[in-house]
Amino acid sequence: MEHKELSVSYYNFLPEVRMLMELPGDVIIHDTTLREGEQTAGVVYKPEDKLYIAKLLDEVGIQQIEAGFPAASKGEREALKMIVREGLNAKIFGFARAVKSDIDAVADVGAYGLVMSFPPSDIQLKYKLKISREEYYNRAVELVEYAKSRGLYITFSAEDSTRADFNFLIKVFNGIIDAGCDRLRVVDTLGCIHPTAMKFLIKRIRESLKKKVPIEVHCHNDHGLAVANTLAAVEAGAEVLSTSVLGLGERCGLAPTEEVIVALKNLYGLGNFRTEKLYKLCKEVERITGFIIPPHKPVVGVNAFAHASGIHQHAVLENPICYEPYPPEMVGQFRRIVIGKLSGKHAIKAKLAELGISATEEEVSKIVELVKSVSEERKSPLSDKEFIEIVEKVKESPLTTRC
Repeated sequence: MEHKELSVSYYNFLPEVRMLMELPGDVIIHDTTLREGEQTAGVVYKPEDKLYIAKLLDEVGIQQIEAGFPAASKGEREALKMIVREGLNAKIFGFARAVKSDIDAVADVGAYGLVMSFPPSDIQLKYKLKISREEYYNRAVELVEYAKSRGLYITFSAEDSTRADFNFLIKVFNGIIDAGCDRLRVVDTLGCIHPTAMKFLIKRIRESLKKKVPIEVHCHNDHGLAVANTLAAVEAGAEVLSTSVLGLGERCGLAPTEEVIVALKNLYGLGNFRTEKLYKLCKEVERITGFIIPPHKPVVGVNAFAHASGIHQHAVLENPICYEPYPPEMVGQFRRIVIGKLSGKHAIKAKLAELGISATEEEVSKIVELVKSVSEERKSPLSDKEFIEIVEKVKESPLTTRC
């Protein structure tokens, strides 16, 4: 059963719909699995883990990797040095607070770029930084100039920018651009903006900058909108997307790298990533972190391409596009026809064929009846071994199969 066809809504590509967007020519994924991902409660990487994940990200075609916070520990510094020395195609960034020693730590490990986090919202200024707007502005400009003197590509990460006063935010952005900042990161730190507002904000920022520089977004998932907000930003012209594998990150995490990549490709026609490597990447991150992938997780969950209803199974066996918007092979996944209470004759016949077992119509009817009965009684689907036992019972003789 071949299924190489993409079958998403044609409305996505109508000229009238595309006219509502200001899509960038292409997008950059700035993956932060190795930095923000380690802020997930319970996740700790060894340096060799970070290097291995960085290699897998590079294989997918991720253009930029935020590899860690070198000022935090000796282990972080060693990990970043190892990744930089590996000579990956992806550009390597280090994270820093708005502190000169943090900036020095990023420069000293040989990173290409710096992500400098400094929150401009009044809430953060009052309760966390305890400084005035004027003090914030002067420090931001001074530290961007300092980072530039260290030869770093600078992304200014305006933490909590979706709660910042717009006029002050623009003043800061224009000031740091004049000081040499290469890219602006709009950060929805609390996951508290909705997609229409995000699209509005990115558009307003782009229109308000005196000099055009790339805009990046970093969206948290506290309201379950991280992917939606990331895509809304793309529709407003954001060129760089900060994501993490499996959505790892503080609290409810971020927009998952794998979901954003697949949505960009399938729904917008953007990106040139090796999507067939996504499943391996996610499964390895799951193994290393111990963060279990939920069965219903889009793209890489075990149920992402699993079909349990007899009505769906019949249609999928005829042509998978009936109930799959894209083929599992596209992301390195596989299809499962789940044999259980809701399975009908078509699914049973397909499973028999898969296992190399022949059966008469009468036997198939009896197998269907037994499968439904056993599955309903114990409230779960059947394994291949259990299915064969039922077939043997119907045929009243042991079977030799390909299992």
